[in-house]
Amino acid sequence: MELEKRLARELKRLNKAIQKVVARSAEFGQLRKLLREEQVELAIYVVPLLGGKKPSADLRFELTEADRSFLKQAGLRF
Repeated sequence: MELEKRLARELKRLNKAIQKVVARSAEFGQLRKLLREEQVELAIYVVPLLGGKKPSADLRFELTEADRSFLKQAGLRF
């Protein structure tokens, strides 16, 4: 159980770091501008995969508050 908690904490930290890097990148800014100009919506998902153990039965993919904050900061509507 302790390993799962540590992994969850580190994955959350990694997710925040990735979001910051992407949101500040010139490439993402250009893409966001193009999408706005053309009125196109885009969904981007980054899913970390861990090997060695089967996922639990309650594995779910959902938009977290951190995800919503990132999308809002990036100027994307969801």
